[in-house]
Amino acid sequence: MNVKDKIIFGLLIILIAAGGYFQWMADDMKSRMDVLNQNDQEHLDVIDKEFREDLRNLNLRFEGRGKHIQKAQQDIIANTNLINTTAAELNEKISDVQYNLDEYERVTDKKIERTNDDVADLQDSFASQNRQNRRKFSDLEQTLTQLQNQVKELHEPEDPKKGKKR
Repeated sequence: MNVKDKIIFGLLIILIAAGGYFQWMADDMKSRMDVLNQNDQEHLDVIDKEFREDLRNLNLRFEGRGKHIQKAQQDIIANTNLINTTAAELNEKISDVQYNLDEYERVTDKKIERTNDDVADLQDSFASQNRQNRRKFSDLEQTLTQLQNQVKELHEPEDPKKGKKR
């Protein structure tokens, strides 16, 4: 055999040895996977039993709470209805107050308008009375002046030259 055949034969033996090693590793991994699958299945059975038992206990606990939940729901509905009723009543009262305020404003505006008219009438009446009083006062002053002049004429001595009173 020549060197080339020996190298090929040596490579072939190495390849067969490597293939055998990989086959042995694959078989070992398969056996380990079988053990893991079996352990996993046993573990799942234990967990499923525990989960089912816990779920059954929770269901038993919450069966009595259903009544409390229904009562809470009914209370929420009753409170919502009360809120809606109260809001409607408040809206009515607000409308009534607004109407009363509008009515009060209308009445007050009328009263203020009448008062302003009365004040204007009083101002006119006062101005008229003031004018009358001035005229009377002026007439009185005129009459007083005339009377004073007449009194002076009566008290003045007569002028002999003229024969008249001075």
